[in-house]
Amino acid sequence: MPKDELTFHKVASPAPKAGLAGVWSAPQVVLDSGGNLAVWAEQGLAQPLANRARQFPWLVLHGGPGGSLGASHVAPIRYAGLPWFGFDQRNSGLSEDLDLSVIDLQRFVDDALEVADRLNIPKFHILGGSWGGTLALAIAAYRPEQVASVVLRAPFLPMRPRVDTFFELLERLAPDYFAEHFGPGARTDFVCECFEVATPEHLLELSVAWNKLETALLTGKAGGFDSKRPFLSDVQELALVRKYRLQAHFLRHDCFLSPQDLLSLFSKISQSPWPISIIQGMNDRVCPPGGSKLLSEIVVRSSLIELPGTGHLPDSAEMIKAISQEVSRHHLLV
Repeated sequence: MPKDELTFHKVASPAPKAGLAGVWSAPQVVLDSGGNLAVWAEQGLAQPLANRARQFPWLVLHGGPGGSLGASHVAPIRYAGLPWFGFDQRNSGLSEDLDLSVIDLQRFVDDALEVADRLNIPKFHILGGSWGGTLALAIAAYRPEQVASVVLRAPFLPMRPRVDTFFELLERLAPDYFAEHFGPGARTDFVCECFEVATPEHLLELSVAWNKLETALLTGKAGGFDSKRPFLSDVQELALVRKYRLQAHFLRHDCFLSPQDLLSLFSKISQSPWPISIIQGMNDRVCPPGGSKLLSEIVVRSSLIELPGTGHLPDSAEMIKAISQEVSRHHLLV
């Protein structure tokens, strides 16, 4: 489809029947933006209102860096019957790989804004979880006039002590296994530097190790940690290496937000007028509750929803229900 013919309404597909959270599809369009970006869009099921707010779709941002957009990320929007669009970020999912030397936070912000521009969406809400929450805040601070509201799920705050603690938690899960792959006491700088200098074979070993430890942390199934290497297809091996190379690249550079940049980001967000909600699982060990509490204290107009017994992942019934309620509320507030 030629560039001048792209609009959200022409690209967006009809939404699946409400409740089909597991349904996923090929991207509606692939945009060439100095490298292809896979883009999805759906019209939503809710009847439009006279109020213009109903015309603002939701930009849905996946986590990672290095994740990909999936049914669990958009399930709350689908349950609410609202229009949305999203894309796989650089070097992630079905989007094209670029050299890491040209990838930083601003590139990701620019990508999101270009997707909105190419779909002729002048204003939008944002739903972002984990790393997607970081990116959501960066987009909102950079272009606040295009943002209608923001909903964050367990936002990741790229503060070096918090990231170092994340690697400490991974080490505690299986000290010998962690030491074998990263070295005893390895933290952010050393772990991420390993990915910069590793051979292809070693990259795979490091990626598998990081994934196994992170999965145990996410699921809370640390007991009886299995150190055996899982059987993976070539495609699965490539996906892990792509994900953790990109993640190491961002964490090594504090997600390209210096302490001063982060303070400036917080300041801009706190002064912006649009509604913001933060939804946090209280059993989240990847992005612990303290980050959401800190952000809610900085942004005094924000709403903090805490979910007891809920972890980090977006697909629990409690998390989907809470997000769906908040996006529905925001859609009527603006």
